[in-house]
Amino acid sequence: MFIDVNKYKEMNSDSEMIQAALDEARVNGKAVIIPKYNERTGQSVWNIDKTVLLYSESTLILQNAHLRLADGAICNMFTNSNARTELAKTDEGTQRHIHILGIGKAVLDGGIHNGMYEDNGIARKVVKDYGHHITENCTVYFQNVENIVIENLTFKNSRYWSMYFIYSAYGRVSNIHFESDSNVPNQDGVDMGKGTHNFIVEKITGCVGDNIIAINVTGHDIYGPKTEDIRKGDVHNIIIRDLLVYCVGGVSLIRLLNHDGYRIYNIRIENVIEISDPTENDAALAQNPDLTFITDSEGNILPRRTIIPGEIGYRSESAIIIGESYWYEKTPAQKGDTFGISVSNIMTRSRFAVALNNTLTDSTFENIRLFGNGYMAAYFGKGEFENVSFNNVRYDRDATPHKDDENIFVEWNGTETHGYNCVYFNGAKVENVEFNGLYPNGNIHVVFGGYGEGEIKCSSVNSNGLTLSELQGIKLSDR
Repeated sequence: MFIDVNKYKEMNSDSEMIQAALDEARVNGKAVIIPKYNERTGQSVWNIDKTVLLYSESTLILQNAHLRLADGAICNMFTNSNARTELAKTDEGTQRHIHILGIGKAVLDGGIHNGMYEDNGIARKVVKDYGHHITENCTVYFQNVENIVIENLTFKNSRYWSMYFIYSAYGRVSNIHFESDSNVPNQDGVDMGKGTHNFIVEKITGCVGDNIIAINVTGHDIYGPKTEDIRKGDVHNIIIRDLLVYCVGGVSLIRLLNHDGYRIYNIRIENVIEISDPTENDAALAQNPDLTFITDSEGNILPRRTIIPGEIGYRSESAIIIGESYWYEKTPAQKGDTFGISVSNIMTRSRFAVALNNTLTDSTFENIRLFGNGYMAAYFGKGEFENVSFNNVRYDRDATPHKDDENIFVEWNGTETHGYNCVYFNGAKVENVEFNGLYPNGNIHVVFGGYGEGEIKCSSVNSNGLTLSELQGIKLSDR
């Protein structure tokens, strides 16, 4: 049995109707259903002007329902009732078994953006203070929740990250479709911050304006409050699989970022296909709203041009990025902080298939394919890399780098390459790094380029007609 929220059509708002039904269900254990038609307004859209709170054992079913954040509202659409309270920081405050399930066409819509943006220290030198934490713009926000299921939903034009989980465990996010109009900064799909573990994120389709999936764990309070035991903030045991996606912000499809002593480990990423098509008008990277929009002296966002599909392309910076040289509060990631990452079956036309920075150990990459204007198979930035292997990396016959790929310099992250290389080392220190099965095409001029320290081993490298190595400081040997 279930409770139809239309039972509470005498309430003053759609948010109050849904909350009243959930409050009743908290007592009797029934599921709550939001149907397509709203009897209070006579419309087929539910306007959310106040965060709807979910309790332990809440099950919310959206049956062809379209929920939209109200104009001007600054709030999450859904969160657990203990979130952002002192209780949420305790074991006693853990909430369990929260489900949000869609049936048919179930949509969570960000509506018109409210003008509150993250102050990221790069493009946004001045941002208006709204008196709210930026994560209040996440559509769904969970803190200290176990046994979460979110499935069969479409997230449309999210105002910030669509879903955000911190200190949460045993979750499954499945059968999610993203739709983006492409001009909102920081419009991630699924983000996992401090203390998230034992999660499956699977069967994801569509487009967002930033990272499709991101694991972010640093000292910054955006990624969750700190604990006395830093190990409780580590992110681990995550499966990400079966993605047919693209992003329009010129960033990375999947991002793993850790600093300040936090660890990311035991992550499995598999079956990721970038579905955007190359166009003759492709820029080197798609326009990034995170870096292009501007504000007035008070931090109000000024009008800007919307990205037009196909006009400048949707090429991403990388399919997989692990580590960045920015964003740390006190100390960047050190050797041993990022390990046990397994990546397989990636098809991409991103500038970099895999980009590595700071550190990575005991990890594998296999079955990587570049197509369209995909450029570099693997980039190693400054840092220490040990026990990392690449197996079966291939380029399509007609895969062609963009003309602007020949010399790349990204100041904020220290990314730098020169020439058309399959694998490039930008000051990396390597130990027991291996390549087995590497097949660039004739549009790549050098197989291994750059400089650093250490030795790499390789076998089954197709260097026919290409310069095998222009490495400086790194020895190349047979595997």
